[in-house]
Amino acid sequence: ASKELYEKLVGLEGKDLEVEIRKVFEDQRSRLSKLLNLPEGTEVILCPSGSDAEYIPIAIARALKGDVTIENGVTQLREVGAGTAPASMGQFFSTHAPLMGRLDPDAKVLDGFEGIDGAIIAAREKDGSVVNASEEMDRFVESALAKGAYPIVHGVFGGKTGLRDIKMPGSADCGEKTLGVVDACQARFSLDELHGWLGQDSLVLFTASKFYQAPPFCGAVIVPATIAEKLRSSSTPGHSDMFNSQGLGGFLTDKELPSCLESWSPLLKDDDVSNVGLAFRWEAGLAGVGAIASVPD
Repeated sequence: ASKELYEKLVGLEGKDLEVEIRKVFEDQRSRLSKLLNLPEGTEVILCPSGSDAEYIPIAIARALKGDVTIENGVTQLREVGAGTAPASMGQFFSTHAPLMGRLDPDAKVLDGFEGIDGAIIAAREKDGSVVNASEEMDRFVESALAKGAYPIVHGVFGGKTGLRDIKMPGSADCGEKTLGVVDACQARFSLDELHGWLGQDSLVLFTASKFYQAPPFCGAVIVPATIAEKLRSSSTPGHSDMFNSQGLGGFLTDKELPSCLESWSPLLKDDDVSNVGLAFRWEAGLAGVGAIASVPD
């Protein structure tokens, strides 16, 4: 599948490549939506990896709530991706970024992502016993709300050893009070489970590079219809530096975005940059998802 796409794109450059990649990403989002039978109004953001996907809930929280204090609660440290914890705090987690290349050694926090605080909960105690992460997240949310902060709260549906948190958090009051995130990057879930998370207004982090065996760095964020509609009607985010080349612009362009994020597009638009590798990886990923789509859960 990736080879076929390569043969279609080889030799293109400049505006021709930009136009074609835009069509490719739009088609890939549409195909993924159909394969996962996503409810009407649900949107898909393509992103370079599951760790990079952690920046998206922070940006969505800014779009929904403006200039508020954001606290981010993450579970299963050491059983999720190594980049998850720093990314959830708005920090760089590698020496390179997909659209920037090698980072300056002093680069620590993405532009516009300063001041993110929160809680990072280990998956297990030192003796190997499982931490009740859902209970810890309940306490985290209560504490954040008491301080007047806006909490992003995570649940992990299968870490590297298959460990699942007891509860997958929804977004309270349609995202007005809290923003729920389900880390389902392992993609070991039934469609009923996925639709249940979307029905409680959870953002869902997804990759095709685990269960579906795509090449590494093949991520997506699935945005439930209620949150997508709020984003569609929201104005351009006030923290415009969040989208520059040292912020989200180092990871995404407008071509990977769905229509509900049209207000972000002018800030991320870069006709000279296309993540062609991501398009190839997702082509392989969609082949993997499609190959077993007809197999019952």
